[in-house]
Amino acid sequence: MKHARALLTISVISAGPAAFVQEATAQAPLPVNLYVADITYSGAGIKIGTPRKITGDRGVSSQPAFTPDGKAILYISRRDSANAQSDVYRIDLASGIETRITSTAENENSPTITPDGQLMVIRWIPATLFTEWGPWIYDMKGNPVRGVLPGPDTVGYYARVDANRIAMVRPKSRTTMAIFDSRTKTMTDYDLPVANLPPQLIPGQNAISYTRPDSLGRNQIRRLDLKTMDTSVIASSLPGRIVHAWTPRGMILMAKGNAIYSLKPGSGSQWNQIATFSQPDLQAISTYVVSPSGDKVILISPMKPSLAAVLRDSIQAGVSLSNAVRSYAAMSQTQLTAGFDYSEGALVGLAAEQTRRNLAPDAIPLLNMAIALFPKSYAAHLALGDALAKTGSSSAATAAYQRSLDLNPNTTEAEKRDAERARLAISRSGQQ
Repeated sequence: MKHARALLTISVISAGPAAFVQEATAQAPLPVNLYVADITYSGAGIKIGTPRKITGDRGVSSQPAFTPDGKAILYISRRDSANAQSDVYRIDLASGIETRITSTAENENSPTITPDGQLMVIRWIPATLFTEWGPWIYDMKGNPVRGVLPGPDTVGYYARVDANRIAMVRPKSRTTMAIFDSRTKTMTDYDLPVANLPPQLIPGQNAISYTRPDSLGRNQIRRLDLKTMDTSVIASSLPGRIVHAWTPRGMILMAKGNAIYSLKPGSGSQWNQIATFSQPDLQAISTYVVSPSGDKVILISPMKPSLAAVLRDSIQAGVSLSNAVRSYAAMSQTQLTAGFDYSEGALVGLAAEQTRRNLAPDAIPLLNMAIALFPKSYAAHLALGDALAKTGSSSAATAAYQRSLDLNPNTTEAEKRDAERARLAISRSGQQ
């Protein structure tokens, strides 16, 4: 190709998917932690040591980047559950000492160190997302200095590729991989759709890699040649996974569940499992970034895996969603609450995705479970109406749409659009 969350308290009283008592207590988001693990090499092999937690359950931590000397990392942490404010922190890996860098009214994301020793971030506020701010330079005391682009743009992540160009991921209607040239002040898109993650510099090549997602989880790791600007496929990712990191020796690391895999790109190459962890809080890991010297990797892992992500993995492994839901409905309350994090939006979104794929019968059990967990969710009832309508259950669908209307606060533009969609569905049902 050329140029081109919530913690839930749940009770189970029988073995069916709709057996959950309508009881869900929203609390602060569960911690997401960063871990550091040593990397060692033996010939063509690679080993990952025991991960060490470095963020200590302090909020939701993400987007780590090594300092140029590899002795510390910058990262984002959200510790204010009321407004999800994100700020930049620094951790010295030897001492474990943490320092907060930014304390602005705006949110900062995707921190890195510039060649002249300043801080580069994505600066934004929810009310004006992608209509102002964007990539900015700060001093290392956390003070905004100047914008990077000539104007606002839809940039979520980036990577500096040389003295004049920055690869930028732009989450527009379809997320694109673009290159910004500081000499000409131009932004050019080269590939889409891509995962909304930082592009990766490929060791020993004048090229970057990124992931192209597939709705069925058959994702690709792709390459953009920075000289010819041609794109190509490097390898298939682990099924359903998009986060990858390169070692300086040209190996790709990816993680899935509690395991880490490596791949050396080339003809006939395959993913090889190189590490497995039994710790309860290392059951949904990502290998996010490798140190400049290749001796350390930073992992990201939530305290508990997302139930929606586990269900999606089951689907990608060939298990129907209805069967996957049934197995979790048979678990005890203690097992469920101890083992998983639950998100209304993720569960409803997964079910709606199945309905769009003409798998509405599989979506209905999950939506029944979501409604039991979140009885005031107008979105779950709306999605249930869509699924029931697809199966021809018009009267049940109408009842679900009406319940969605009754629960809808009808205050935001999105809520008003959903309310109107429910009314139209009820009207069409009455005309049949």
